[in-house]
Amino acid sequence: MPIYDYKCDACQHAFEENHPMSAPPVRQCPACGAEKVRKILSTGGIVGSTKGGQDFSPPAASPCGGGGCGSGMCGMPGMG
Repeated sequence: MPIYDYKCDACQHAFEENHPMSAPPVRQCPACGAEKVRKILSTGGIVGSTKGGQDFSPPAASPCGGGGCGSGMCGMPGMG
């Protein structure tokens, strides 16, 4: 089930809710009870594992910086 981020415009309480994509969005703030809750853009990614046990984490940052190796912009000696 996806995790959705919400924020209450009345009390500024931020919270997460797990619910199916087909469920209606949360309307009431669990902290103050106001019905001024809005779904906010989440920048979260997928974290977990596959059935085979492979890590599903984001890849590590490249030591080459912007452009990547082979683009002529690599800062590593002998690579750009």
